[in-house]
Formats: sequence, structure tokens, C-alpha cells
Amino acid sequence: MAARKTKDPDGSLGTESAALREELERLAAAIEQAAKSEGAEALKEAGETAREILARATTMVDELAGKTDAAKAMAEGRLQLEAAIRDKPLAAVAIAALAGFVLAALVRR
Repeated sequence: MAARKTKDPDGSLGTESAALREELERLAAAIEQAAKSEGAEALKEAGETAREILARATTMVDELAGKTDAAKAMAEGRLQLEAAIRDKPLAAVAIAALAGFVLAALVRR
């Protein structure tokens, strides 16, 4: 900042200007410190939020992995059932008919 030269008859502006400059420097330092501390708090909060999101995402991934395992088991069971039906179609039809008669008898009661 360029300093201006003005007429100061009693010489008080020199000391007031220096005092004002010191106050402005202290204010600037205080603002800088506040900005740094707020930045650190914001960074800390962002880190905590990121950790929470990571925990939720990990839980979701674990749940999906469990569902994937269950789906694979169901698919394998279906393949085994289809293979059994292909190997013994008459037995499969007889079992299905028997199951139908049993269910019909249970529903009538």
C-alpha cells in the first residue's frame, strides 16, 4: 500500500498511523488465524462425514455380497432341480401331481 504524504501540523498523524497500521496487522493476523482454524474444523468435519459414508458403503457392499451368495445358491439349486427333472421326468410329474393333491386336500379342510 502506498503511503501518502499529508501535512500534519502537530505530528500526531505519524503515531496514529503507526498505531492504526499495527491494529490492522493484528486484525489481519486474527482473521487469518480464524480462517485457518475454521478451515481445519471444516476439514475435520469433511473427514468424519467421509468416514460415515465409507462405513455405510462397506455395510451395503457386505449386504450385497450376502445377497449375491444367496442368489448363486438359488441358481445352483435351480440347475440341480432342472437336471433332476431331465433325468427322471416321470418321477418329477408324479411328485408334482402328488404335491397338488396334498395341497388341494389341505385347502379343502
